[in-house]
Amino acid sequence: MIVFLTVINVILTVVIIIMVLLQQGKGSDLGSAFGGGSSNSMFGALGPSDFLGKLTYVVVAIWLILSLLLAYLLKTENSEVIFDTPLIEEVKEEELSDEIPLD
Repeated sequence: MIVFLTVINVILTVVIIIMVLLQQGKGSDLGSAFGGGSSNSMFGALGPSDFLGKLTYVVVAIWLILSLLLAYLLKTENSEVIFDTPLIEEVKEEELSDEIPLD
C-alpha cells in the first residue's frame, strides 16, 4: 500500500508542476519580466479566478494530505522494527554481564 501511495504522490507532484507552469499571471507582459509589474501577491489581489487555478488548489490539498498520510504510515511501520522489546532486553542483559571483575 505504501508503494502505491508513493507512486500516486509522485504523479501528483508532476501534475502540480505542470499545472503551475500552465497558469498565466496577471502581469505577464514583457514589462513585468524586467520588474515593471506591480503585483502584490502571486495570483493578484483576488487570487486565482479561473478553473485551472482552483483545480491547482484542490490537487495541492490532496497532495499535502497524501504526504502527511505517507509520513504517518512510514513512521508507524519503521517504529515497530526499531523499538523491538526483546532486542532492548538483550542489551540490558549484556550490560549486566560486562561488568569489570574485581581482582
